[in-house]
Amino acid sequence: MKTCFYSCFYRSKLRKHYKLKGGGCGDCMLHFCCETCALTQEYRELQNRGFDMSIGWHANVEKNQGLAMAPVVEKGMSK
Repeated sequence: MKTCFYSCFYRSKLRKHYKLKGGGCGDCMLHFCCETCALTQEYRELQNRGFDMSIGWHANVEKNQGLAMAPVVEKGMSK
């Protein structure tokens, strides 16, 4: 029961990072009603974006430097 709240948080974070549609209450309900389905969707989304789940998180960060971190946004006008 407690794990669905953690995984719901990461699903929302994933949506925000990749600008995916949906979110909010739907994410929480999906994790509460069918945790396995929600985690499978997230796994496939990351896999389609070039992550290799078999090598672990840290190896993926090293392998996909541009994918694992949000882009830097400069503020204001440059000249």
